[in-house]
Amino acid sequence: MAIADFYELIGQPVPGAPPRFVVRLAGKAFFHVVDSRTDKVRGFRRDHNEACALARQLEQKE
Repeated sequence: MAIADFYELIGQPVPGAPPRFVVRLAGKAFFHVVDSRTDKVRGFRRDHNEACALARQLEQKE
């Protein structure tokens, strides 16, 4: 049974794919944007909102 079939069977929506780029706290007020596939840092920011914006920007490029 495929995952989509299982979710249909229990009446729940199929979860979407997890984001490729995630924001991780790297120190006091310092955030890394990490590629979840390779676990490599693709960027960094001192502001959480800016780090999230960078992650969204990288996600759209890929």
